[in-house]
This record gives sequence, C-alpha cells and structure tokens, in this order.
Amino acid sequence: MDKIIKGLSAKSKIRFAAVDVTMSAKALEARHLCGPTAGMALAEGLVAVTMLAMDSAEAEESVMLRLNANGPIGGMMVEAMGDGGLRGFTNTKIMNDLDVLETISSDDCWGSSGSVQIQTTMPGRIINQASLNVNPPKMQFVLARYYNHSMQVPTACDICVRSDSGGIISARGMLAQRMEDSDMDAFIAVLEKFDGGGIHDALAQSVGVTDFGGLLGLPDAEVRETRELMFKCRCTKERTLAVLKTFTKEELEKIHAAGEVQHITCHMCGNTYSAAPDDIRKIIEGMGENDEG
Repeated sequence: MDKIIKGLSAKSKIRFAAVDVTMSAKALEARHLCGPTAGMALAEGLVAVTMLAMDSAEAEESVMLRLNANGPIGGMMVEAMGDGGLRGFTNTKIMNDLDVLETISSDDCWGSSGSVQIQTTMPGRIINQASLNVNPPKMQFVLARYYNHSMQVPTACDICVRSDSGGIISARGMLAQRMEDSDMDAFIAVLEKFDGGGIHDALAQSVGVTDFGGLLGLPDAEVRETRELMFKCRCTKERTLAVLKTFTKEELEKIHAAGEVQHITCHMCGNTYSAAPDDIRKIIEGMGENDEG
C-alpha cells in the first residue's frame, strides 16, 4: 500500500516525511502506456507532489504541480488530493533514444530549463499558488527551490525512483524540515546525511524506510501520522463528456449524423469513456435553438 509517514523530533524541532508511491506510479505508467523514462519521470513527479501536499487538511484539498520543460518530456502535470488520491501524466510518453539505454534514468528527459506552477486549491477557490523557474527542472530541485526559496522553510529532500526496461521498481522520497527555533547543529547534521547519500540508499532498499531516528541521527524522532495513498482520479463519464460541449452545435450535428461512437480519454488517468449517438443528441438538445457553441 502506498503511504506517507510524517514525524517529528520534538527535541531538535525537526519534522520529517517519507513517501512511497510505487503502486500508484506503476498504475499510471501502465494506463498511459509510458515508456520506462516517462514512467520514471512521472513517478518522480508523484513523489514530489505528495510531499508538497503533506499538510493538506481537507479531503477535497488539492495540490497540483504543472511543469513545462525544454527537454524531451515536454511537460508534466501531477496532482495529490487530501484524501490520498494521486494522478498525473507526462506530455511525452515514449522517448526512443532514452528508453533503449541499458540504465534507465530521467536525467536527460528534463532538459536544461523549465517553469513550474504549484497551486493549492479547494473546490471553487485558490488557497495558494507559486511560479518557479528551475534549471534543470528535476523534481528534487523543484522541491528544494519551492520550500527553501518560495516558502522560506529550510528543507533537505531526496527522491529515489528505481526503474528498468520493464518499468518502475520503486518510487520513494523523504524530506526533513527545520522548524522555528530548531536546533541548527542538529539540522546541519541531517543535511549532511542527505548530502552523503545515506538517505538515498535507504530509499532504494526494497524494504522501504522505517528507522527514521537512525537515518536522521535523531534518537527521539517518532512517527506522528501515517496516511494511505492510492491512484485515484476524479473523472467521470459526465465530466469527460462535458468536453463535447465545447464543440459548436454544427460540429456536434455532423458527429451525430455520422452515427459513430466517440471515445474520449482522460489525460490525467488514461480512462476512456464512450459517447454513443444518443449521448451526442442529448448534448445538442441541451444547447437550445440559438446556442451555437
């Protein structure tokens, strides 16, 4: 089961979070028919957006990360909901030159520069939003820049996604944040553990991360919350067919006259919905006589 674990060292006033989104990443990789490079990049995005959403207080609260990059991936959109739901997609699904390499890595798919928008919303309102330029736009750099520069919260983070030619093996991440009036020396020691690669090695292990006190050098570190995560999309047939309402009445009349079933795919999760001629007719009738689009 995918999950996020949050904890705290009360003595040092350093909080931490560990994320495992392996199952959700595998599900989205399969649904979008991603090659291994795009699948790895999407998994890294899921880890990042889950950590961005770790303080979501309401089930309907959403954190969405949008990326535009000058590399082969082109862009990405990933979303984490307060109820643990995860979804997302990459603009490019297959990168032939990168997918055939012996060692799968997302490093070359991002390009040299990118822009990122991070938006936190509730239904009908925006809670917070930020825009960042990140060069190169790797997800770990996005997290570090957002927290350290935009939010002014000293943060150490690592994202570890393992993949091979068959797809994702594991997708995990971890961060530690210095709270107000925290022990500076203790936080510097935590930073050194991230910089030294020990956290990355722990995230790569198939058994996952459990010994937070030992990993972070914080003996009093304790888990305060564990929340389940899962692949989940808010799309429905009704919402997806609403896309047809952006067509003009004349265009819909032509589609209806052809008598063929229309198939519409949700970009966020890969679900495909069908619109029969009767569905098209109902949309046309709902437009009214003078409505042309």
